Amino acid sequence: MSTLLERARALSPALRAIKEDLHRHPELSFQEHRTTEVIRQELAKLGLEQVELGLKTGAVAILRGAQPGRTVALRADIDAIAQQEPADNGICSETAGVMHACGHDFHTACLLGAARLLSEAQPSLRGNVVFLFQPAEEITQGAAAMVAHGLWEKLPVKPDFLFGQHTRPEIPCGKIGIVPGAIMAGKSHFEITLHGVAGHSGAPQQCVDVIVAAAAIINGIQAIVSRNTDPLDPLVCAVFSIHAGTPENFVPETLTMTGAIRAHSDDVLQKTEARLEALVRGLSESYSCGCDLRFIPEVPVTWNGPAMTQLARRAAAAMVGEKNLVFPRGNMGSEDFAVLGRHVPSFFYWIGTGFPEQDNPGWHNAQFRTDDDALPLGAALLAQSALTALG
Repeated sequence: MSTLLERARALSPALRAIKEDLHRHPELSFQEHRTTEVIRQELAKLGLEQVELGLKTGAVAILRGAQPGRTVALRADIDAIAQQEPADNGICSETAGVMHACGHDFHTACLLGAARLLSEAQPSLRGNVVFLFQPAEEITQGAAAMVAHGLWEKLPVKPDFLFGQHTRPEIPCGKIGIVPGAIMAGKSHFEITLHGVAGHSGAPQQCVDVIVAAAAIINGIQAIVSRNTDPLDPLVCAVFSIHAGTPENFVPETLTMTGAIRAHSDDVLQKTEARLEALVRGLSESYSCGCDLRFIPEVPVTWNGPAMTQLARRAAAAMVGEKNLVFPRGNMGSEDFAVLGRHVPSFFYWIGTGFPEQDNPGWHNAQFRTDDDALPLGAALLAQSALTALG
């Protein structure tokens, strides 16, 4: 067994205590005030240099090695989601309607554990380690906020490497997922507003019915994935909400639809936006409707490049051996870790948190839980990634 992993396992009670405390007190995006205070207190215990970005939540700290070298950054997200946790779900949220249903409490505990492990190694550390505790991942705005508040400029030097990880309930505890290339999708939201002519439902000839036009657009959008895109290129393009009309016998004047595009390449994302715009404008005109179409860029593709994948695989194998590495496909969820990854060469791991031979509900499910026997491995993996990158 790795000496680093042995040291991490000795920290298991402390890591569990932090994770369980954060789980009991979840906070929504940009509201993570208590969480931030807990993190800063733990960093202060280690004597780490903290960097003030001017954000009300989140934290950044630096460990300066005793020897010169490059700089590596390690990142965890800290926010929870609006979800009611069942009272019988073990260690349970004490905040009504809010829970850690994606594992960000787990991520935070692991990064604090890595900070402790690396602090112990400071006398032999070549280079620097930056610890990023990022707010507001669930609304995919926290990474951009940190960058906008001068993250890279306020550090002594911009990192040469960046590592992060995410719980994966589909992967059993003790295993690490390595995904070369696209691991999570880039995402763009869209909003379509149709303008028709309102009137009585008994006189449809005097109206321009936006609902009929919307039905045609929704059906047409399905063809973008099935007929306009290479079937080997992952793509989601769909409408997820429709708002129009009243209970009365009226044809509504306006209708608004919202949806999302998710893809594993920027090229597919851009081509899908262009095809969606052509389809929406063409169908709107054919049904005599006016239309407004707005795209809201969210996050780019989370991408594990070849050189970073090689480094990450070495670090992961040092922890669990090649036999416990798994190589799943990428996921169509999105992660604003990708925003940081556009500035620094990066790698994003899946860390197995599933209970073997049990049902393991997925992210954002009210029954979501993590096998916390994986906490020491998560902490050691981040620490080993830093040591491997720094050489």
